[in-house]
Amino acid sequence: MRTGRRQQPRGRATPLLMMLTVLALLPVPWLHAVGDDPPGGAWRLDGRLVVDGRIVDPPGRWSWLTVGRPPLVAEVVRDWLVASDDPAQDLRLGTLASRPSVNEPAAVAIGLQAAGVEVNLEILVEASGALIPGLPDPAVVTELNGVALHHREDLERAVSLAGDRTSFVTADAAGPLVVPGDALPYERLEVIEVAPRELTAAIGGPLDRLPPVRWLRKLALGRSHGLMVALVAYTDASGGDLARGRHVAGTGSIRGDGSVGPIGGLAAKAAAARDRGADVLLFPAEQHGELDSFDPGTMRLLPVATLDTAIAALER
Repeated sequence: MRTGRRQQPRGRATPLLMMLTVLALLPVPWLHAVGDDPPGGAWRLDGRLVVDGRIVDPPGRWSWLTVGRPPLVAEVVRDWLVASDDPAQDLRLGTLASRPSVNEPAAVAIGLQAAGVEVNLEILVEASGALIPGLPDPAVVTELNGVALHHREDLERAVSLAGDRTSFVTADAAGPLVVPGDALPYERLEVIEVAPRELTAAIGGPLDRLPPVRWLRKLALGRSHGLMVALVAYTDASGGDLARGRHVAGTGSIRGDGSVGPIGGLAAKAAAARDRGADVLLFPAEQHGELDSFDPGTMRLLPVATLDTAIAALER
């Protein structure tokens, strides 16, 4: 009888220990860890991009690249207990510009424009790091110095009207805010293009409408896949075959004028593309020096400055 009583707690502890172990090894999907030597990932884009409810699957194989990973629960707990010099980033707190729900439709619109499709892009002006207490932070600025901000020309006109005071309206404010000075009182100002509301686009394939996928797209996952999203949208709309039997991988943000912007973790992304068997790697031309010591193997490196140069490089 005594032996049985001693073994009973041990029997109950085993399932509990297993549950705690499983929990400790679960990833935390709203956090992003990079570290000193981050892993890179290559993800299929063709057959995963959904535009206006239709799955886009142009000829060839197309991949977009990521860097870093979600931290495990055990790693997050460790960081709570021991201060970390490089804590995981909370993707729920990023800017609108870095959320796929905003930047993926914009990238598709830019690709469609390159293919000759008429799409009316507008701008989104997001300010963060308020320099005056009490101001909304972050804030989407919809009007500046009496000028409604729809296009970049509107922003240029509003800036030209600056005087001793600046008035502005944010998306969540009832009336205009007036502050001293000739500029918006924020540390950072980001201006990005946004697609018209009637254009829907997302990476998700058949799972696009599932709540978990929609929730992930509202996180600040970044916009380094903009170039590839625009390229795939262009290829599909133009009806051409840019891949020509190749596996095309790439990374780079995309702006409304078609210029390709810098991204993080280029070396890790390049390694992921090479290891996945990519034939071509497209990346921002201004970061060419970051791959000077990289061994691409048989993969061809194509630095590009604009969407048009990326298209021309693939056509050659």
